Amino acid sequence: MKKLALILSISGLLATGNALAAWQEIGQNEQSTISVDTATLQTQGDKAQIMSLLDFKKPGEDPQTKERVNSIIGLNEYDCTTGQYRPIEFKVFSGNRGKGKLVVDKKTPDSPFEVIANGSWAAGVFNVACRSK
Repeated sequence: MKKLALILSISGLLATGNALAAWQEIGQNEQSTISVDTATLQTQGDKAQIMSLLDFKKPGEDPQTKERVNSIIGLNEYDCTTGQYRPIEFKVFSGNRGKGKLVVDKKTPDSPFEVIANGSWAAGVFNVACRSK
């Protein structure tokens, strides 16, 4: 029941958009900038959930709709013990920093955990979400 309440509360934050988000940049490469909203960090046991923003430096394209994509805001869950993560929910936007047209809005609460690749955006977010563990 606590996990459901946690997911619902963070999903509510994601549903309100990024207007309230206090994005803190944690890294970048030649393709994108990654930011997190530490106010959304929730922990329960060895798991942590946090919202992140992946902001592209060059537009991408949604493979299904062929629409322009410039940013993704997502809620991910991290297993701080195993170094794995899974997406809970994500939104894809045509504009940078979660602005513009909403291209994709997908909830994936039952997605499996995946290994986090070294140097990936997920590794950076993992370090923020799990650093206090």
